[in-house]
Amino acid sequence: MTTETHPKDVDKEKQRIAGAISFAIFLISLGVLLVTDWWWPGIMVAIGLSSGAALIFRGKTMRGIGSLVFFCGIAIIVELVRDTDIDGVVIGAMILVGIGVITLVKALFFREE
Repeated sequence: MTTETHPKDVDKEKQRIAGAISFAIFLISLGVLLVTDWWWPGIMVAIGLSSGAALIFRGKTMRGIGSLVFFCGIAIIVELVRDTDIDGVVIGAMILVGIGVITLVKALFFREE
């Protein structure tokens, strides 16, 4: 008698592991935020790490990297803005241009994964 694993069972197990890893990374990130007291924009990094890991472990590597870059990019922009005297309108324009560029790149280069 042979035991065969159904492809759906493998997918469910893969999703369960990805969810557990993602949740663990999020909890660890929250612990680091608690110790460092860097809640904003640190929570964006925690979300990026968690969502990126979940997507990568589900086999969607490019989407995972994109998610990580997007959320960490928000944190970097917020920290840069805190240290400069840039006008809010300029920052808003930079954010809109950045989102537009990301949308174009995804549409043109990452059509299918």
